[in-house]
Amino acid sequence: MATSTFDPNVFLSQEIKGANETKYTPIPKGEFKAYVDDLGMDEYNGQPILIVTWAIMSDELKKTLGLEKPTIQDRLFLDYENGALSFGPNKNVKLGRIREAVGQNDPKAKWTFNSLRGAGPVAIMVDHKPNKDNPEEIFPRITRYAKSK
Repeated sequence: MATSTFDPNVFLSQEIKGANETKYTPIPKGEFKAYVDDLGMDEYNGQPILIVTWAIMSDELKKTLGLEKPTIQDRLFLDYENGALSFGPNKNVKLGRIREAVGQNDPKAKWTFNSLRGAGPVAIMVDHKPNKDNPEEIFPRITRYAKSK
């Protein structure tokens, strides 16, 4: 096992010359091939939220953004009853769309959320939503998921 040479005290004491960026370059609008890179959970007022991090598979975007792995996060409010995921009309439709796009929406097959990790590639459509407090700042968001061609 390799030992880390990172020393937080030395790092925090370093003198730095130069200015940091103050704005993010958002993922541009358009369709991209992506896969599920990671999953996480959050909660808002007792409602669970699934956080899906998509890794975008685009060398051009890597160059444009200066990132080795461009990602975009998707937050899905989950419908649930009695501690279990809800099924039926108008329940967890966004999750169903993702599962359908990655080929995991078979009603007869056993499934876990962790099955999504690494799933894809899929075609995602990215759009922009302005920050209500600062309209010059935009947030990229996913508006569609489809099986990749």
